[in-house]
Amino acid sequence: MKKKYLLLLILFLLLLFVSSDQKNYSDNEEFMDLENSLEIDFIPHGKLSFIKNGKIIKTIDIELSQKETEKANGLQYRSSLKKDRGMLFILNNKEEYQEINMKNVRIPLDIIYLDQNSIIFFIRKNVPPMIEKIDGFYFNPKKNIKYILEINSGMSDQWGIKEGTTKINWTFNKNKC
Repeated sequence: MKKKYLLLLILFLLLLFVSSDQKNYSDNEEFMDLENSLEIDFIPHGKLSFIKNGKIIKTIDIELSQKETEKANGLQYRSSLKKDRGMLFILNNKEEYQEINMKNVRIPLDIIYLDQNSIIFFIRKNVPPMIEKIDGFYFNPKKNIKYILEINSGMSDQWGIKEGTTKINWTFNKNKC
């Protein structure tokens, strides 16, 4: 009789273990669904103007990414970005650009690199979404990267933004800076 109870207990525990394992798997699926439905709103922190030959060629709203957490998150979990918007990263050191990735960024981008004088010196066009690392580009060691601007893919061509001839100027809302 004791063997029957022991066997039943073992079967019960095994069944409990299997059902709890399936529950955890289900919870993970729910978490993944939640992550896929997560959407981050654009928060306009200011205006940025592209300037060529002393004339403003385009002005857009920008979201500032200055703190470490803001830089780490960037445009992640966003399904869209209006065409007249962008995110401006302010870098503390030239190595920070190496940490930028598109892992959870859902939209293709043009990524614009600027020096300490706010002059565009490189544009990486049509960067596809959802990639871990952006590779194949090495900076001239004389160029100090101070800012990175992310805009919708294709906008740099549409707006006539050119490396070496276009610079930026921006103003921030009083509540951000």
